[in-house]
Amino acid sequence: MASTDDILALVRKALDEFDDRPLQVSVRRALRIAGLVGDSRAAARLGHELRPTGGDPAANGATLRRLMPDPSSWGVAEGESEAAFDEYIRDRLQSGDPKGPLDPNKSLFLAHSLDAIEFWRERSPLLANELDPKEFATSLKMREVEDRTRHRTFAYLCEWERRFGYSSINESIFGDYKAKVDKLLSEGVPALVEQFTAVYRRLNEAAAGDPKRPGGEELAQAVTTCRRILEAVVDHVLPAQKEPSAGGHKLDQPAYRNRLFEFIKRTNQSGSVAEMTVALAAGLHDRYTAVSTLTNKGVHASMALRAANLCALNTYIVCGEILLLKEQGTENRDA
Repeated sequence: MASTDDILALVRKALDEFDDRPLQVSVRRALRIAGLVGDSRAAARLGHELRPTGGDPAANGATLRRLMPDPSSWGVAEGESEAAFDEYIRDRLQSGDPKGPLDPNKSLFLAHSLDAIEFWRERSPLLANELDPKEFATSLKMREVEDRTRHRTFAYLCEWERRFGYSSINESIFGDYKAKVDKLLSEGVPALVEQFTAVYRRLNEAAAGDPKRPGGEELAQAVTTCRRILEAVVDHVLPAQKEPSAGGHKLDQPAYRNRLFEFIKRTNQSGSVAEMTVALAAGLHDRYTAVSTLTNKGVHASMALRAANLCALNTYIVCGEILLLKEQGTENRDA
């Protein structure tokens, strides 16, 4: 999978060379990027511009679906592919009302690919004296199609540059945090690295299943593993104890939530960082319960999967905060 920086580099290269390359080259570049960023409507829209005239309609449709990151919307009345096709037709109308309902029997449009349009437009000036008014009007329409496509492609690229320029900053921030947490995990509780991998594997298996199937066993297993990971991190920073805390709270094996709060108290952590860790941990337990409820009720898979993904991400963040607090407490004692 391409990283944010990889996509941003492709976008900027396409923009930097936009005026120096043939239009169809820029459109193909934008189509590739649309697939990488998951923009099915843009992919379908640009794919129509490049689609050759003629050939087997079924094969042409299959080719266009391959260009879409989410081909499931193909043929759906309100889907992205239909919206893109409607926009494509209206852009290329030669007769008919561009704002009214499209009638194939009354509307004529240019079905030529950009390559065919370029071929025609390069030669039409040489034949200008031989063109009748109808052919000249067609040439002007082709010019309009090129201008609209050029403008739309440039707008797509500018939008993606903004989006991934911002995302690159966020990715860098999270990347630094992830590198630190991964180091603490591998040094303190190395077995959890494999457990996190197991969680992601379960989530991928759930995502690859039937999108209409209710969230099931994979999600339940992922959430159970998340809970065990959190318990293992708490065991690492404050193992179970027979004696209760000074406040009378149990600190035995089942009471890992109490042990987490006691750990923060004993490490003399105070202020917003410790309070945030406590709040995150408390909210995480609510997420575990929520995902279990969703899977048990058999809700739509996409909803349960989204909740499980957030649960896994928050487990990672909370575990990282706990390990960072432990490291900071050790540094304070050694100072």
